Amino acid sequence: MTALDELAARIDRQERGIAGIKPDNEARVVFRPGLAHVRQPLSVVYLHGFTASQAEGDPAHRAIAEACSAHLFLNRLTGHGSELPEAMAGATPERWRADADEALDIGLSLGERVVLVSTSMGASLALDLAVRRPDAVEAVVAWSPGIRVHDPEQLRAAVLLQGPVVPPGERSAFQRRYWSSVVHSDGYRAIARLFLEWMRPERLSEIVCPVFFGMWDGGEGDRDTLTSVTAMREAFGWLGTAPSQRRLVAYDHAAHVLASPERSPAATRVLADSLAFLREMGIASR
Repeated sequence: MTALDELAARIDRQERGIAGIKPDNEARVVFRPGLAHVRQPLSVVYLHGFTASQAEGDPAHRAIAEACSAHLFLNRLTGHGSELPEAMAGATPERWRADADEALDIGLSLGERVVLVSTSMGASLALDLAVRRPDAVEAVVAWSPGIRVHDPEQLRAAVLLQGPVVPPGERSAFQRRYWSSVVHSDGYRAIARLFLEWMRPERLSEIVCPVFFGMWDGGEGDRDTLTSVTAMREAFGWLGTAPSQRRLVAYDHAAHVLASPERSPAATRVLADSLAFLREMGIASR
């Protein structure tokens, strides 16, 4: 057993010891088939979005890891992937930032540098890591990055709620399996602070690594209804990354969960464009 096998086993034990985690929502190391369980030049870390789990990026995160000849770490943010109504009680952006730091540390155990793949609030945390720990981050793939919400009034109302909240709307079996069915109001307050305090031009201008932004924006009536497309475009302009090393692609007939074939009709295009960008940057080889 290698040190990485021991790391993967420790993470499995930790996740099994947390009450209420739903099946297949756990954090885990995914070793690339045929690759020795030792540190590689690159690793891939997936950071999921608010109320979500690793499944929102599946199978795209696995395909990117394969293309990078890398082992993969699937993160689970505190309070997520749980069937317990109080799971997000006490949530703060600082706690999720610590989770992201831990995920990056695990990524650095798997590879010398880390490609961060992310969706929504996970992309916010990935961008924050690229600001704070640039020496560790090889590139950021950000799908539907959370900069500001589409409907500020809705978020303002949510932060005033107290206790567990059932999100509105019908949910598919896939969503019930991989997203939180009940969200503690502390979670809404945490994400509001995260966007307001950390997704700012003076911070994101410090990012210099390659960055891919994917977003759902096919025009009026065919765009993201959760995160602001205007804010995403503005944030792309804030990046300090050289123009030749950043790309923004807008997709029509898509969904906020941009890279999931279960949620987004554009998922195949999103993965193809993400891989093409990483190849052009010399990061992915296949």
